[in-house]
Amino acid sequence: MQRSWEKRNVDLALLILSLSEFFKEKDFEAIRGQTKTGYQILACGSPHFKLQGDVTMTLEGKPENFMIELTLSTKKKQTFRLSPFLLSMLGGGYVTLQELKSREAWIELEKQFWKYTENTVLRLTNTAKNLTKENTNQPSKP
Repeated sequence: MQRSWEKRNVDLALLILSLSEFFKEKDFEAIRGQTKTGYQILACGSPHFKLQGDVTMTLEGKPENFMIELTLSTKKKQTFRLSPFLLSMLGGGYVTLQELKSREAWIELEKQFWKYTENTVLRLTNTAKNLTKENTNQPSKP
């Protein structure tokens, strides 16, 4: 899922730091990094959110207008070409149940993440420094 914000003037370095803390609070192993166009967080391994895959959060844009995308990259498992009946007898029901639980955990994580992100963006609105204003507010020399 992806969301955009306009005319917020948010310090993106503070925002990515705060979003990184969200994942750490949820006991994810999270790695934060910078890309050519913004920032990225890779998170995995939370005991509270048993996801079948890794979470990627991407933040791109400028302090005034930016976009955040949250995705789950699912791990591909080998699938065997068996009939559904035979697969269910061999443990396919367990696999299906784990996929369902992972989907439910993902929905809950998305819900919590976007709520946290909205509150953080509101809190950080107008925190980015505007260099042109700082330069014009310097006292003039006598």
